Amino acid sequence: MVNNTSSSGIILFAKQSGLTSFSSLGAIKKALHTNKVGHTGTLDSFAEGLMVVLTGSLTRLAPYFTAADKKYLAVVKFGSETDTLEVSGKVIKTGPVPTKEQILSVLDNFKGSIQQIPPLYSAIHVEGKRASDIVRSGKELNIPSRQVEIYLLELLDFQDGYGLLEVHCSKGTYIRSLARDIGQAVGSCAYLVALRRTAVGDFKLEDGLGLEYLQPFSIKSRGLPDLSFNPEVKDKIYSTEFLNQIQQSLRPLSPKETFSCSLGTLFLKPEKLYDFRNGKPLQKSWFFLDAKGKTQFNKLQGNFSEYAVFSPTEIFLGIVKIQGCRIKYGFVVPGEANGDKGI
Repeated sequence: MVNNTSSSGIILFAKQSGLTSFSSLGAIKKALHTNKVGHTGTLDSFAEGLMVVLTGSLTRLAPYFTAADKKYLAVVKFGSETDTLEVSGKVIKTGPVPTKEQILSVLDNFKGSIQQIPPLYSAIHVEGKRASDIVRSGKELNIPSRQVEIYLLELLDFQDGYGLLEVHCSKGTYIRSLARDIGQAVGSCAYLVALRRTAVGDFKLEDGLGLEYLQPFSIKSRGLPDLSFNPEVKDKIYSTEFLNQIQQSLRPLSPKETFSCSLGTLFLKPEKLYDFRNGKPLQKSWFFLDAKGKTQFNKLQGNFSEYAVFSPTEIFLGIVKIQGCRIKYGFVVPGEANGDKGI
């Protein structure tokens, strides 16, 4: 079994609908015998799809993964709106059901940089409290709009007032709010019935553990979703076989994945490993921009404010920060966390 000293890494996991993001981590914690497990972007209980899970010392990378763009499939019901803007809420508004042509005519208005007001029932903090807690206490709340980016927005299918949307967006985008706003733009209202996250940066749902337990995602299958978690699936993801798969799928961060996290990539000279791991004052001359050691970092200004540091053999070693002409430590991964005694 995996022990705590070797349980640092990344796991791509297919979250099931009916579970919170936090409770979805239970099987991973059990498989790796550690509570040091974190996800990199919350999915609502009714939602499903890709969760990029970090374990051990790599949990410190969570803010970088959270900043990555996301891709989704979403089923939207037009002609009604709920207080939570999703399927578990109470219907508070109704309107005419638009045509497919009406929906297509407004989608371009939501592409590019847009201002979006997050849902009242959300985890956004206002004056130190969750917006959802403030609303449930009976107080009125106005959440200011914020800028988000919609890179792709397509209507894949439309049947009986339900639309299947594909969305590629920046961090901080609420698909519930997007559904609401599209409904308003066609002179009606709408809410989110089902949501599947298909990608986080360069990480894809098709590589996620447990993908085979997700039901088909379409208007037909998701028009009236079952919000309860299937106990048969729970038995499968806690089975010995699946726990072994979790252990085997644990992997380190690779250089090609850093761009998704808005991190640059540096390669440490082998002879500087001891100095790096022991916090000696950093020098740009310690680093190369490529694994083969052909391009020295000190010859170029940093294009990123933070860099992931790797050995020439692509072992992740930590994060460094560029502040003006200075280079500082972000954090260093202990050698035993990577299971290596050198680089």
